[in-house]
Amino acid sequence: MNLEEKNSREIEEFLKSKGAEVVGFASLEGIKNVPKEYPNSILIGIPIEKEALKTIYTDDQSIYVESMKSLAMKLNDIVLEGEDYIKETMNYNALAMSRERVAKDFEGLASKIPHKTTGTRSGLGWIGRCALLISPKYGAALRLSTILTDMPIKTGTPIDDSLCDDCTDCQDVCPVDAINEVKWNSRREREEYFDAEKCFEFIKKEMQRTHGKSLCAKCGLACPYTKEYLGIKTDRDLIKEI
Repeated sequence: MNLEEKNSREIEEFLKSKGAEVVGFASLEGIKNVPKEYPNSILIGIPIEKEALKTIYTDDQSIYVESMKSLAMKLNDIVLEGEDYIKETMNYNALAMSRERVAKDFEGLASKIPHKTTGTRSGLGWIGRCALLISPKYGAALRLSTILTDMPIKTGTPIDDSLCDDCTDCQDVCPVDAINEVKWNSRREREEYFDAEKCFEFIKKEMQRTHGKSLCAKCGLACPYTKEYLGIKTDRDLIKEI
């Protein structure tokens, strides 16, 4: 076992012991806005609870909202612990893209090096028409966070092309037409095929209307890969289960 394989195995075991379900390794060479002292990344993913996802088509999505908040906090803790472990035990440099750092220190780095980018570079998924990372096993139902590092690691094979093909399920359910079918291509900039502002404004209004009990997430739930994770085939099947 070479050094890259040893390092990858050790940190993966540590992160999974802390609650990570998915761990991916990537080289960020050629990616814009990557600090030169951190050429590699480690992606951590935890799937959204199935029962929480199934409330998307109900009037009260508070279980989903609280689940998302809980997962965000858990991921934050894991990447910070991972950073400490890499620095203190493995003796390499590391920087967790924690929520606080992204908001205050990186000055927009969250949008410049999104977790889904480290996900595609790790080979864990591709960018879907809905601008989310789509995993073959979990669909769009993964919550993500990232650690940047200079540690030698065994990186995955990047997935550059979307496997969504001609599927428009996510676009069809979007209540504000935020997904542009004509311009969509996973190699394009997000702004060319997905109107994030329109999406975020709708979610904001939903949160205000329901006093924090509703988001949206219909696009992610509509993905066939997400449905497979949930063990259902159609929206009608989902509604029957609720």
